[in-house]
This record gives sequence, structure tokens and C-alpha cells, in this order.
Amino acid sequence: MAKRPMSYVWHTADPEGRAWMLRRIEETGVDWTPPPPLPTSNRAVPRFLTPRQQAGVLLRRWPVRTPDGARPLPPEARVLKALDSDQVCALYEEAGRLRPGFGSGGPWLPAHLDPEGVHYLVPDPMDHYWPGRTNARGREIRWWQCTALLRMLDGEQVREMVAVLPETFAALPSHLPRRRQLRLVHLARATERDAYLWGRDHKAECGAEGCGYVPEAADGPPVAD
Repeated sequence: MAKRPMSYVWHTADPEGRAWMLRRIEETGVDWTPPPPLPTSNRAVPRFLTPRQQAGVLLRRWPVRTPDGARPLPPEARVLKALDSDQVCALYEEAGRLRPGFGSGGPWLPAHLDPEGVHYLVPDPMDHYWPGRTNARGREIRWWQCTALLRMLDGEQVREMVAVLPETFAALPSHLPRRRQLRLVHLARATERDAYLWGRDHKAECGAEGCGYVPEAADGPPVAD
């Protein structure tokens, strides 16, 4: 799975985690200075499109662009789909079993998604995870890195990444009007908060007297490792 930037890992770690990182860095003999604070993350999903995005919607231009030298995604990947919470959890369970890139199963996500919420999914690979290219092990990438806009139990929407097999994505129903799909793709890509940061802020409310979820040592929000 993709590595988090060191600045992200440092600033989302607790004091014990930071102390462990400093010890390991000192053991390597590397001269390292802790990074500056992360930019402030906006909790809200953007409500309005930029003029350029609005023009793209009117012209029906799909926002996901093909990198130079890569093969375009097939037509069935140029779709945003609305999912319920059970469908989202099934995708993460599949990614956890196959370990193709992003996403993992576990009890944390189903316990914290809005059970009645609508979530959105669209193939949106980064250039170095573009299908057809090779991964770090020299194997061809056959899954689609998708952007997911998830609604959490408190109503907040967060952006996540999950690896989905093409046949799995194609089998999901699609019923949203094209213009709404285009708007939602732009809004999902512009959302800053992810499930890890949401889970970190929500952690104090976990438990029988809070959200009802009892944390386990090996369980937590979806993160790239």
C-alpha cells in the first residue's frame, strides 16, 4: 500500500510513537529535524465548484485525466457510483483479503459509517498507481485506485482511497445523472479530511457510553501502510 508522507506520520503519531521514530532515526545516524505542522485540514466538503470546474461540468469533461504515456481508463471506469454502507464495507473487506493496494477490512469502519448514509466511489488513480503500470514488485497494476467520499456517523463526509477490482466496480449499480456525477467527483477530490483524522478526533467518544464501539488494539481507521 502507499506510504504516508513522513510529515503526516509524524504529526498524527502520539508522543510514544514520536519517541519511537526519533530513536530509530538516531540509530541510523541520519540528521533529521521534525517537519513543520501540517496545513489545517478543512472539515467541510466544499459546497461550490470553481469557475473552471463549473465549465467542465457544463462541457461534460470527466475530471480524471490520463497521465502521459498511459492507457486511458475504459468507459466503465468513468462513472461515479452511489453506495450504501454495506456495499462500502464489502469493498474494504475485498481489498483487505486481496491486499491489492488500498483499503482493509475490519470492524472499525462499519461501526463508524452512517448506517443510513449514501457514499460515493469513483476510479481516480494517482499517476504511479495507474492501471497497466508496474508496482514496486514489478507486477502490473490490475486494480483501480478509487476515491471514496464516505459519510460518517456524525454526518461529516471524509475522503478515502480504496483499491477495487475492475469487475467488482463494474458490477455496482449506477443511477446518478451524469451532471451530478461530475459535480460529486470534483467535490470528492477537493475534500481534505480522511477517515484516519476523523477517527483520531472521534477516539474519545469510542466505547459503550459513546458511539457504542469498543476499540481493539489491532483495529482502527483505514490507513495506508
